[in-house]
Amino acid sequence: MIKLELLLTILTTLIIFSNSEISEYHNRNLPTDNELFDDPIVECEETMISLTFKTKKPFNGRVYVQGMADDERCSKNFASNADQSKFSMMIQNGDCTMQRQRVTGPLEGMMLSLTVVVSFHGTFVTRSDRAFHCMCFFRNIKHLTNILDMNMVGTTELMDTIKTPTCHYSIHAQSPDGPAFQLGKVGDKVYHVWECDDSDYGFLVHSCALDVDGCAIDPIIQPDVEYTPEKNKAYVETFGYKFSDTTVLNYQCSVELCKKAIDECHGLTPPICGRQKRGIFDNENKNNRRNGNRRRNNNIERNGNESLPKTFKLNEKMDLVTSLKILDAVY
Repeated sequence: MIKLELLLTILTTLIIFSNSEISEYHNRNLPTDNELFDDPIVECEETMISLTFKTKKPFNGRVYVQGMADDERCSKNFASNADQSKFSMMIQNGDCTMQRQRVTGPLEGMMLSLTVVVSFHGTFVTRSDRAFHCMCFFRNIKHLTNILDMNMVGTTELMDTIKTPTCHYSIHAQSPDGPAFQLGKVGDKVYHVWECDDSDYGFLVHSCALDVDGCAIDPIIQPDVEYTPEKNKAYVETFGYKFSDTTVLNYQCSVELCKKAIDECHGLTPPICGRQKRGIFDNENKNNRRNGNRRRNNNIERNGNESLPKTFKLNEKMDLVTSLKILDAVY
């Protein structure tokens, strides 16, 4: 009889302890007992976008960029937070599939945008979660100067206007010239194609799945890009892939133009990748390329001795964007 009473006492204690643990877990993790106090505050800085949130109770969930929940740069977990109800998240400009769009007109500049999700559960999407489309506009600042120069003879200023080539980034099926491809499955063969409409120019594709030199970062996902002999078209064959929590992939690459007539493309495109890449460029050239300051011959040679000043500068770099929707393969 004494043994039975002792067993019941132990069992009762364990049950009470378990209920207490469950109650504490629910108090901390139920999404319905917490919510945002107000809309987040977005701060646009020179190198990053900062978002500040405030909740009615201490926040134990997570904040992440939509589609990038598993990337440590693009998500933040607050599961260990015990008493803070105000918190911030900072995202570097250009990271986390941040969209960049050039704006022209009276207000000329660059629009950066991305979608941020505030989730009140560490794993699941719940009814208390909120998603915010954040946009930052960076206006171009033009500095105007006025200089008066007195000359013995009147001078006439000559200015040449050059047409910038139009370039496109597209995804195709079957071949680089095949039909446009916007919806597919994991494992489908696809071709990424970059093309400019002016044969006087070549270009280098870089800064996406390619490094600043235009070489593949992860050849398993995307190998090195192939260029046509004219250097105004490039393509790469790869396969459909996706992140686990999204079906739409946004691709953004930089295209750097070069004028073939004055040999600007030499040493720039096509890039030297793989084993041949090492030792080709000296340290100075490597540093210049990493900083985006590739050396250019700003003079056109004439008669072997004289040089004709180059009176215009082409906007050599542009960002091209495309997207692809990939569904899970069904077997």
